[in-house]
Amino acid sequence: MEQSNKLYIKHLSIEVTRRCNMSCAHCMRGDAEQTDIAHCHIHNILKHTQHIARFNITGGEPSLVPKTIHYILQQLKSFDITVGNFYLVTNGSLSSISDQFIKACVALYDYQEDKEQHPRSHMLEMSDDRFHDKSHHSDVIEILGRYPFFGLRGQSENIFLFKEGRSKDGYPNPVHPIYLTETNSVYGDVYLNAEGKILGNGDLSYRRQREHILCDSKYFLKYLKGTLKKRQNYP
Repeated sequence: MEQSNKLYIKHLSIEVTRRCNMSCAHCMRGDAEQTDIAHCHIHNILKHTQHIARFNITGGEPSLVPKTIHYILQQLKSFDITVGNFYLVTNGSLSSISDQFIKACVALYDYQEDKEQHPRSHMLEMSDDRFHDKSHHSDVIEILGRYPFFGLRGQSENIFLFKEGRSKDGYPNPVHPIYLTETNSVYGDVYLNAEGKILGNGDLSYRRQREHILCDSKYFLKYLKGTLKKRQNYP
């Protein structure tokens, strides 16, 4: 594919794992699963891409799979993909301060274009709400606080919840479309889950994800071209 034909993605999320070392009562995912994303699915998306405005690396708990984060960065470099900024949330467990995870985050920060850290937005944030186990939070804050890309999510007092997974309270969580434009821009929230499926909403439980699959990762470009064709033919 020619470089000029590659995709500009406004918001891409990759669910790198469904494993988690916590079991929070509010988890929108539901029960953790022993699933890590196969690298081929990451390759299937990034090989078509030129620029990602906001790149969310999520889970599960992403700090459990630093090798996959390094693979993502390797693929970005291999395809010469620019990234405006990355976003990761960690739960504040000991894996949050593993050498491998910290090195992966440093590499992501160095690679992203926008290194300006806004007061309420950081590349790497730690969950500080009332549901998470705080046993190691002070150690995590001490160590990660040394880096310019780290901050708290700021949900110690209030937290926005979707009524998904284990959460019995919260707001309805609709599914949104994604579509391709004539200028190769991809609008909507593109979500690649750990099973290699594309969805239009990254905040669904694992059960609801399986109900709203758009396509397999290997058919990502074909699906997008289909959305463009439908819009062009719309009277």
